[in-house]
Amino acid sequence: MVKYVLKRLGYGLITIVAISVIIFSVIHFLPGDPIQIMFGKNPNPELIEIARKHYGLDKPIIVQYFSWLNKVLHGDLGYSIVNNLPVLGLVLARVGRTMMLTLFGIVFSLVIALPTGIIAAARHNTWTDLSISSISLVLISIPEFWIGIAYMMIFAVWLAILPTSGYVSLLVDLNKFLKIMILPAATVASVQAAQTTRMIRANMIEVLRLDYITLMRAAGVRDLRLMVVHAFRNALIPVVTLIGMQVGALMAGVIIVERVFTYPGLGLLMVKSLQERDYPVVQACIMIYAVLFVLINIIVDIVYCSINPKIRY
Repeated sequence: MVKYVLKRLGYGLITIVAISVIIFSVIHFLPGDPIQIMFGKNPNPELIEIARKHYGLDKPIIVQYFSWLNKVLHGDLGYSIVNNLPVLGLVLARVGRTMMLTLFGIVFSLVIALPTGIIAAARHNTWTDLSISSISLVLISIPEFWIGIAYMMIFAVWLAILPTSGYVSLLVDLNKFLKIMILPAATVASVQAAQTTRMIRANMIEVLRLDYITLMRAAGVRDLRLMVVHAFRNALIPVVTLIGMQVGALMAGVIIVERVFTYPGLGLLMVKSLQERDYPVVQACIMIYAVLFVLINIIVDIVYCSINPKIRY
């Protein structure tokens, strides 16, 4: 098990290094000069050269990359070109908010998907199954930003019971924090819950047709225990795979949702910095997303081993 985990960590490290090279190269080849954007429409050429040297943008891109990588390894993400603030402070203030939104989205998704997927499989080819499958298909087909706007119209405009934007710390006001979190979390969870429901339903139906399930039914095992304890465990591995992939999709979807709800997370900061060509901030944001995605995939692989030890071999 330890050897397997170390191997996955090694692959993850190689992946992160490759991603860092791609990110650095792509960002620096984007059109637009951040120094000129910083100085406005009529910049002073001498000041531009001074600023370019100050941020190291006058050096070859390979030199810039290794200089940036060396600083990152020492915990220095550099300074924002736009406001000259430490990048580490800017991103750390936002990471927790984005992770909190992602966590709430996953929880909402699983709370909806697990029971509905099991119920749909248990009542296969009934109106219950057809209704759940139809609703899931509709949610999968709708873009997340449209779902977010629909939720805003219903719960913020018509019913006026939930806010549409802002942020309050969990430690400051729990009630207001939960109210602000519900709409964006429900938005990112809707599509993921629909996909998970369909996956659980399909795998449960396949498992319920196996011989050992028939034998357990004949032995008098109760339906609830049969579904939840025996059938669901064997149907869980593909679902764990999907959930692991969904976390990455959720993090990508959170960027859109943060923009729709003006939620001050890492995604909103990245979009704003990308528009301003603030290279250090964009690089830091994307690298944090990449590292989190790789770590989540490693955790998912470890969970595989706990569910089915044969996988590690």
